Order: sequence, then structure tokens, then C-alpha cells
Amino acid sequence: MSRTGPGSGRPLGSLSRTWQYALVGGVVSMPLTLAAYWSSGASDYFSISTVVVGGLIAGFLARRYSADVSAASLRAGVIGGLAGYVWIAPAILTSAESFAEAWSFAPAAAPLFVVFSAAVVGIAAVPGLVGGLVGAWVCRQTGQQRAVAASS
Repeated sequence: MSRTGPGSGRPLGSLSRTWQYALVGGVVSMPLTLAAYWSSGASDYFSISTVVVGGLIAGFLARRYSADVSAASLRAGVIGGLAGYVWIAPAILTSAESFAEAWSFAPAAAPLFVVFSAAVVGIAAVPGLVGGLVGAWVCRQTGQQRAVAASS
């Protein structure tokens, strides 16, 4: 686990390299995810295949600069999937309410919404990880990995 502040070698509030690369990959994939969603024309369709691109970028950068490839690409997948999640959340809510109504237990809708939402966001991490592993492989194959000086 990376820490900031005294004894960590980084100023308080700064992000680790892993988080920096995850944010870069995730932010790059957000508009791609939204573009795929809007171009599909389907209100309940959520394609996370574009998250692979964000994971690929995060994995490449993490491998190149000696950060944790798996963590960076998983985080990039979750971040990249959040944009699409915002658009599909109403459909998730409708599904949760339908399940709760079928069970004749209306209070179950809120926990079901949380579980379904976590599943959708968590599933977005998988293509991010796949893209990250491919990005790390590309980095290794092209000889782009660089040594990072240890901070004292």
C-alpha cells in the first residue's frame, strides 16, 4: 500500500505513480465509453470494451515507469467505466425496484441498487486489467521500460 506524507518520500496529498497512470488511462477511456454508449442508441446498453484502451495506456505507463501494472490497469478500468455507469444508473435502479417488487419487499430496492451498481463498476475493471496486461506486454516487447531512480 502506498502512503503519502512523512516517511513516504512524497509530499502530503500527492498521488502515487500507480494512481497517476490509472487516472490517465481512466480519463482517456471515459469519452470513448460515452461515445460508444451514445452511438449505440440504446438506453440500457453499456459497452465497456473501450475501457480496454484506458487499461492499455495505464498498463504501458506503469510498466514503463516501474509502477504496479495490475493495480494501475484495474483502477483505470473502474475509472473509465464510471462515465458509462452514470448513464446506465437509472436502468439499474429500475431493475433493483423490479426485483424488490417481485419479492414483495420494497426496502430491498436500495441494497439491490448498491449491489448491482458495484457489480457494473467492478465488471469494468476486468477489461481494464486485460488492456493493462497487453499494454505492459507491448512496453516490454518494444523495450520502452525505463529505470526509475529511487528517491532518498
